[in-house]
Amino acid sequence: MRVAEVLRRWPHLLQELIDASPAFAKLKNPLLRRTMPALVTVAQAARIGGLEPEALVRRLNQKLGAGLARTAPVEEESLVGTPRPPWCSAAIGVHLDVRPVLEAGGEPFPEIMAAARRTEPGKRLVVEASFEPVPLYRALAKQGFVAWCERVGEKHYRAHFYRQEVATDASAKAAASPGPGDWEGFSAEVWIEENLEPPMPMMRVLEALAALEPGQKLLVHHVRRPVHLLARLEEDGHAYAINDLGPGRVEILIRKGG
Repeated sequence: MRVAEVLRRWPHLLQELIDASPAFAKLKNPLLRRTMPALVTVAQAARIGGLEPEALVRRLNQKLGAGLARTAPVEEESLVGTPRPPWCSAAIGVHLDVRPVLEAGGEPFPEIMAAARRTEPGKRLVVEASFEPVPLYRALAKQGFVAWCERVGEKHYRAHFYRQEVATDASAKAAASPGPGDWEGFSAEVWIEENLEPPMPMMRVLEALAALEPGQKLLVHHVRRPVHLLARLEEDGHAYAINDLGPGRVEILIRKGG
């Protein structure tokens, strides 16, 4: 269960989280309360706070009188094992195998998003991956896709994305990446250190973006290509460009969408 769902159902648990660990004091900030809870599960939040997931769930249950799952929370966005939807019989528009890219340590996200833009309404984008690509579900939903995923074998997942309609305005904006001339000027900068624990890097970037006006640019100095952040940027309609500077050095220029 995600922290967002917990706080939506039981808002009074915010203070219990803060009492459990000083790390949760950040949730007093309304901006972070809109960002962090939507990104992380209770289990992930527990680790951020230096707690065992079972211990945090137990504490919250005691406060509620047992309303949460009594086992460690797990991700709820998985589509593996769900019924095969009828649209899976639709024609394949683009079939992409990103396993070699992943095995080589590369980042296939830009290639996947480019394939999504080439997929026509009424057809499927099929992605072969070595893990279930959960971040893509939300990112591609904004472009009119519905998703389903099956496990084919060990480290082999086949994700199906059916395009119901043309891309939304937000996704069209995200497709227009900043050009070479855009790197000359930006309104703010963010540095992501190697030892920064997830989801803090994404939170830092989204917080900086929230302070900008539409059309302004944010330069992010990162240590890797952040696949979850890129998916979130696509989903929210922010355009971006990536500059690989070498091992452990990546720059991401983000133009805030309107």
